[in-house]
Amino acid sequence: MQVFTDYPFWFWLLCIAAGLLFSAGMYYRERKAWQATGNSTIILLLSFLRFAAVSIICFLLLNPYLRSSNTVSEKPIVVIAQDNSASIASGLKDSVAYKNALSELEKNLAKDFEVRTYIFDDDFTESDAMHFQGKSTNISNAFTELQSIYRNLNVAAIVLGSDGIYNVGSNPLYVKNNLVAPIYTIAIGDTVPKKDVRITRVQHNNLVYLKDKFTVISDVFAMFCNNTNVNVIMREIVGDSFRNLGEKTIAINNDRFTESLDWELTADAVGVRHYQVLVRSVNGEVTEENNYADFFVEVLDARQKILLLADAPHPDIAALRASIENNKNYDLNVELAEKFTGNVGDYTLVILHNLPSAKYPIKQILADADRLQIPLWFITGSSTNIPELNDAQNLVRIEINRSSMNEVTASVNQGFNLFTVEDAFTNVLPKLPPMSAIYGKYAVSPAAQILLFQKVGTVSTQYPLLLYSAPGSKKTALLLGEHIWKWRMYDYLINKNQDVINDLVNKTVQYLAAKDDKKQFRITVAGQVMHENEEVILDAELYNETYELINTPDVSLTITNADGKSFDFLMDRSGNRYQLNAGFLPPGNYSFEGKTIYNNKTYTDKGAFVITPVRLEVMNTTADHNVLYQLSANTNGEMIYPDQVAELAEKIRASETSKPVLREVIKTQSIINLRWIFFLIFAFIAVEWFIRKYLGTY
Repeated sequence: MQVFTDYPFWFWLLCIAAGLLFSAGMYYRERKAWQATGNSTIILLLSFLRFAAVSIICFLLLNPYLRSSNTVSEKPIVVIAQDNSASIASGLKDSVAYKNALSELEKNLAKDFEVRTYIFDDDFTESDAMHFQGKSTNISNAFTELQSIYRNLNVAAIVLGSDGIYNVGSNPLYVKNNLVAPIYTIAIGDTVPKKDVRITRVQHNNLVYLKDKFTVISDVFAMFCNNTNVNVIMREIVGDSFRNLGEKTIAINNDRFTESLDWELTADAVGVRHYQVLVRSVNGEVTEENNYADFFVEVLDARQKILLLADAPHPDIAALRASIENNKNYDLNVELAEKFTGNVGDYTLVILHNLPSAKYPIKQILADADRLQIPLWFITGSSTNIPELNDAQNLVRIEINRSSMNEVTASVNQGFNLFTVEDAFTNVLPKLPPMSAIYGKYAVSPAAQILLFQKVGTVSTQYPLLLYSAPGSKKTALLLGEHIWKWRMYDYLINKNQDVINDLVNKTVQYLAAKDDKKQFRITVAGQVMHENEEVILDAELYNETYELINTPDVSLTITNADGKSFDFLMDRSGNRYQLNAGFLPPGNYSFEGKTIYNNKTYTDKGAFVITPVRLEVMNTTADHNVLYQLSANTNGEMIYPDQVAELAEKIRASETSKPVLREVIKTQSIINLRWIFFLIFAFIAVEWFIRKYLGTY
């Protein structure tokens, strides 16, 4: 235990001196009177009481602290992570007995360990409520989450219950393990393949155009169906009925058979079309749940032409091209400024990379785009001519003293509301490499909507990195930095796809290229086709007579399923718009209609969307215990089976990692907050007063 203050030690001596001064000043003068009463020894006690009270009060004025330390023993942690996907239910002989065994294991371990239980499927949650109905399995995400939570903590063991089947994420063996703890795996399910025929994959375009022909490739897999002929049917689902579009027969000639079939279909109607590939069942197969695969294709009747014009070749060009061409709604033309001889009036949107530049000021192109009100997306870089850029748009003005670039990362503006910013983008943004932005001072127009701010090192700034014009004005966007190609590359490294950056590029293009809708009330849905494990989010906008965005009146929304059952909602206000999270909906076709009343006038808007089933769990019915065995072997753990769960407690206790950790806990508190100090001072003063009163000196 240690007492200290922020003042030097000689201040403590002043406190003692003050106590002596007060005590002597009072009792030295009275010493003769006390001697005359025959109580001369009492004066020493009274002097001490006065000295102690005054000295302590003066010492408290220095705001002293008391620091104490003690050693505590922390129990080691045991983590139980249970696969909660649908394949586990079919892999367990008795799911109730298994749940009870895990519960008993948790109670047994709780005597010596801190036990924490998690369940995972496509998500990861701290819970012991196992229902085995998850639509997909992501084991690698479970390990990533555990390492984030328990890094630098005393983890004695990880117990993983699973069948080893993962259909989302990467192989869990490839996840870097920073936890020094053995992994005990509970191997669920049967590793022996069963007789089965199934559709394993369907490759198709998500978007096609009216009257276009498009190809669909379906993969058929058969196990132990040798010397069998099966029929494969392609059909379109329309409501509760279907129409056959083609049928093919394949001859299975070995016990492990795979074949790909090509189908040529015609987009003969606009909208979201529902198709299904079906393989007829064979006698004795383990399940018929995987004999079909549904897919959806959106049919449009027009493409939008986009021009990507660049000062010079650059890796950004290829990245932007790949992102935009990923959306078949756009017809992209990539040109260098020195060779471009076309007419910008032929395009819905013009993207300018490092333009205008000193070499190519493109004054005529900018003038034509302004005259024709063609949206522009400026992407600046080291070759951009800043004075010309300032003249070409009115969203931001940049003042530069020298031509230099600044390495900046990005932070999201939480107040941005032109379109929905997905959580996946917000989460991946801090992990992306810096862009090269122009070094200078930025003056942003009040009419601009900023999505991304520049961040220099760890310092967040109010300088924009990505911004847009507000609705109602000529559509313009500026990305004030180059090297978006690095973002796209890192997106793949982190997520094994480029969906996050593709989504950012496509939402920017969609916002700029969309034709102005002059309706005063409109409702949009996050996607016309969504999976059943995605939340359905709808946005609404209401404009007054001067086309200003408002959300004064309430907006009611009705969602109706294919059976005619309706669900009524009241939309929430979000900024100056409306938003509704309708949660997770069962697979099927849905329509919606929104309604609001403003200035005694009723406004309505309607639309439709489709929820598709997630059927990953029925595609593979054979457990993969090799993954579980390797996870345990790599960490000095052990693989067991469900009927051996009761043995795990002693195995974990015998592990070298199952030892408590002794930690020194240091506690610092202000002495003035200690109650007993107050009572001590009060006691000194009270005793002194009582003695003086008793002896008649007061």
